[in-house]
Amino acid sequence: MIRLQFDAEGYSVICGTEQVILLAKEFALLRFLYDNRNQVFTREQLLDHVWPLEYPVERTVDDHIYRLRKKLKSWNTLRIHTVRGYGYSLTLTDVQRPIHPSLYDQEVQDAVHELFRKYHLLGQGNSIVALAAQQEQMGFELSPFYQMYTRFVQADILWFLEREDFALKDRLYWMLLLYTGTAGVTDEGLSMCERALSSRLLSSDQERELRILNILEAYVENGQPERAQEGLPLTLMVMERDDLDKFVMPVALMEMYMHLVANHMEKAAELSDRLEGMLSKAPYLRELGRYRMMRGLMLLRTGDVDNAERLIDEGLDTLDMGKQELLKIKAVCQIRGFLKLCGISPMLEEKYAARYERLDRNNGLTLHRSALRRWLEQTLSGV
Repeated sequence: MIRLQFDAEGYSVICGTEQVILLAKEFALLRFLYDNRNQVFTREQLLDHVWPLEYPVERTVDDHIYRLRKKLKSWNTLRIHTVRGYGYSLTLTDVQRPIHPSLYDQEVQDAVHELFRKYHLLGQGNSIVALAAQQEQMGFELSPFYQMYTRFVQADILWFLEREDFALKDRLYWMLLLYTGTAGVTDEGLSMCERALSSRLLSSDQERELRILNILEAYVENGQPERAQEGLPLTLMVMERDDLDKFVMPVALMEMYMHLVANHMEKAAELSDRLEGMLSKAPYLRELGRYRMMRGLMLLRTGDVDNAERLIDEGLDTLDMGKQELLKIKAVCQIRGFLKLCGISPMLEEKYAARYERLDRNNGLTLHRSALRRWLEQTLSGV
């Protein structure tokens, strides 16, 4: 096993022949995590151990973890993991992994992949994350798609920024949706979607999904529901041609949102009834949470603020139950944009602004947004 050498006088750490100079608190944080490796600590626990008798905020831990990861990036055998919704842990990865016969059993690998696929369909991000965490113990290989999807549902922007072992084109689609889903209304986000469509960097499936769904929703979010309406016939044609049953509810939710923004209440109500019927047969957590939120937005249009707030919160709680962190962030962004458009309730605007700020702190959205934007700009440059 590798060993780190710590020099407390110069705040330096040596791994093999490489030395890194740290700041005092970075040094203390790394040493504590190293001395207690393979254990998970909350931000509060790390504050108590590394900043005793001081009063920093929890964001201080996130900032120091971010800087440590950058400074120790070349040390591939050392990893500082984010345990979503809890805290951090440090592991050393050069210990020989146990050999599982199941790694070489195609039937087991196929069965696990099918389980991931089913959880994905059902919108159970919580089950996907839990299963992925058991990879070593259960002895299966996580496909590149589900390596990325597991981090995507958790809105783990930093993971995508750091994973240079995945090619740019493999990360582009996920990082584009992370940016547009967490930044709120931005013209540049919409522009990036349009540039990505003409870039030829996306896979055929990714390009199709961006064209028939994601960019239409981006038009609505940016106050251009008429452009989404113009693109809808192509979406319906492609869905029928390619037999895309899995897109039926997501597209219906996007269309309902489009009509709510355009204040076409009869059409929004028709879609609401249609979605009720679909969800009664297939109550997938991801779509159920988004539908409840959309129903709340519909009630806002009618002036029923109290019931609207209840339904919106039920929708967000359902997304939270399914560990759909990115969709929860995106939903809060949509709620805030809709409230601003309607000008209905300053109190609700304040409430969901505060909720976004909590999500921002917990997920480092502002902290990583500029780096994410730069990465996208560089990848799409020349397109």
